[in-house]
Amino acid sequence: MMNAMEKLKLTKELRQLVDVIPDQKGMEKLSSAKRLRELIELLGGKVAEAINELYQSIIDGKAEVSVELLQKVRAEAEKNLQDPLLIDAVNVLIAQVNEMVGTEE
Repeated sequence: MMNAMEKLKLTKELRQLVDVIPDQKGMEKLSSAKRLRELIELLGGKVAEAINELYQSIIDGKAEVSVELLQKVRAEAEKNLQDPLLIDAVNVLIAQVNEMVGTEE
């Protein structure tokens, strides 16, 4: 069980992350987002349902680029354009597609 002081410390860290994540780039942003999820879990939040599993699998590099995957992402995006992981997932996909195109030449 967490005491009040620990909870306060984690809540403060959570607030700081929420403030800095929008200005971060690349790996720094990914590690901050990961830490944010950890903090929400530690503080008793229901992170599992808040995290879009499709986007997370793309960001983690577990999803292979395909037309089917792009259609799934599009369908998810139409449900919620405000999902915080959407932009990161799309950026990862763009990088993967660029890599594929680059290696095929």
